[in-house]
Amino acid sequence: MTAGADSTFVFNSPAGRLVALEPPRDVVGDTQEWLSEWADERSLDLGPDVNMPRWDGKTPDYGCAVEWLLAAGQ
Repeated sequence: MTAGADSTFVFNSPAGRLVALEPPRDVVGDTQEWLSEWADERSLDLGPDVNMPRWDGKTPDYGCAVEWLLAAGQ
């Protein structure tokens, strides 16, 4: 990160390439209404179970997972 000619910050990647600035985001008044419209435009059904995790918290069986991947040709 360096200061540019107009004293604004300029960001570079670790490889030295310039990282473009992200444009300012639009202000959304009612986020739930906006999200509902956004989902409707994309034919998405965002119900109460959409963000429910399916993991029960138990330690994963990595041996079983690797065995399944190998059997599937992954």
